[in-house]
Amino acid sequence: MSRIGKAITFSNVIAIVALFLALGGSVYGASSKISGKQIKPKSLPGNRIKPRSVTGKQIRSGTITGSQVKAGSLTGREVVGSSLSGVSASSLSGVTYVSVAVALGRGGLVGPVGSAVCPAGQKVIGGGATVSNDNTAYVNDSGPTSGHDGWTATGWSGSDGVTMTVTAICTAVTTVSESTTSTRSGPIYTTAR
Repeated sequence: MSRIGKAITFSNVIAIVALFLALGGSVYGASSKISGKQIKPKSLPGNRIKPRSVTGKQIRSGTITGSQVKAGSLTGREVVGSSLSGVSASSLSGVTYVSVAVALGRGGLVGPVGSAVCPAGQKVIGGGATVSNDNTAYVNDSGPTSGHDGWTATGWSGSDGVTMTVTAICTAVTTVSESTTSTRSGPIYTTAR
């Protein structure tokens, strides 16, 4: 007992009490949870949030805009087709490209006409034309056919051996209606699902 009595001094007792207080405080801090009220707004950087831990239910509606979404990060699975106007995302896998090449003769007031026609049951949603030699030829005009079942173009060439390629971008549609609004004119397609 005399040995223990000599070891218990005032400084040793204070050191042991301080040790227990320090251990007890850290255990209390580790066991208590932090609430959202204790976090200062905008104080947590993105790398402090566990990936996939924030769901759509935790994000206030209308707070994320298209400019905040990483380009190319969304696929058709993440987009609701009915939220898009015009061609729905669900039909994009059914897009068909049809191309036709025509020879452009030298000179002439009206160049030859080239038409790329969509497969049966499909309508044109876009298209265009190119020439094989931009230095001696050009596309005169280019646009959808009157029945919206293909793409047509005329071209002109100042030399022989030049071709014009006309391409139609087609997809299956269920209805076609005409729009005459001041901001947009032309057909409005409802795509097949």
